[in-house]
Amino acid sequence: MTQGNNGSWAVILILMLFFMLPIGWLLVTYTAEPYHVVSGEPLREAVQAAGITVVNATDTTWPVGGAVGGKTYTLSDESGNIYTIQTQAFDSVESRDAAVQLYNSQSIGRGRPVGKLIIIGNYLIYVQPYTGKILKKIAPELRKLQAA
Repeated sequence: MTQGNNGSWAVILILMLFFMLPIGWLLVTYTAEPYHVVSGEPLREAVQAAGITVVNATDTTWPVGGAVGGKTYTLSDESGNIYTIQTQAFDSVESRDAAVQLYNSQSIGRGRPVGKLIIIGNYLIYVQPYTGKILKKIAPELRKLQAA
């Protein structure tokens, strides 16, 4: 090998470490929400703790494998803004994670609706619109329900 080849390999190795090290730290630092059965209705508890009114709640089941049922909530804040949030419970960690992967595999506007998916134990919570003030109010309450 010549000196030029060794230098280019060193540059490639340094660049790979430069990009891979932060990604590795993120993966280690921010672990996925572990699967655990959450009793009751976690969203209703978080909403009530945040002082938001539940206008309506209807039973729904998402058309994905392992979904065992959830609710679609219509919420109203003190300004009168209306929000729709859906929850869905899953029977196993595999089915819950498969639903998350299915959601993330679609690009926005091509099958994937604009919203935010939050994982709480065996529940997936879908908030739409996720840019509203409501998410800022209920997110701290939902974090309290996540496993530590």
